[in-house]
Amino acid sequence: MNILETPPISIVRRNHGIEHATVHILTARHPNLSLIGRADAQGFFIYGAVKTEELKTAAREAIARLQNGEANLAVHPRCGTNLVVAGILAGVAALIALGRKPSVRKIPDVLLATTLAAFVAHPIGLQLQARVTTSADARGAQMTGIRESRWGNIPVRHVDIAWHADEKANRLAKKINQEKLK
Repeated sequence: MNILETPPISIVRRNHGIEHATVHILTARHPNLSLIGRADAQGFFIYGAVKTEELKTAAREAIARLQNGEANLAVHPRCGTNLVVAGILAGVAALIALGRKPSVRKIPDVLLATTLAAFVAHPIGLQLQARVTTSADARGAQMTGIRESRWGNIPVRHVDIAWHADEKANRLAKKINQEKLK
């Protein structure tokens, strides 16, 4: 049994893929748009100045395009997964370059090692997204609404996603989110 395909992990991965596809669509229309996204078991959050109607249209298009086989939309080059991979690889590279006896003379080695780590991190991060942290499987997905709020001065919207093909997983995801609110 693959743990990545069990609820609620599978639902968060799918929602993460829809979040990425939505951000791809929005930023293709508005290249200077600055957004942050975060998936959960009920859908995903979008932080940033985007109109609710435009977000709704983009999310629906994202679901449709994923359902039509555009799996590449589920992976995004600015995903936090890439940052985590880069941080881990750079940290490990620095430790290896420093060796058992750290010294100032090893700084050029550390710089070279961390630069190489950062260089290889991007393609590894994209593969990790495609295989672990996101899923392009949007079968049964339906956007059911958008909730608006603010985080300080930043507009926040939660795009609610229901998974009609998997009612048991929907109930579990709802229960988990309700427990988080307690």
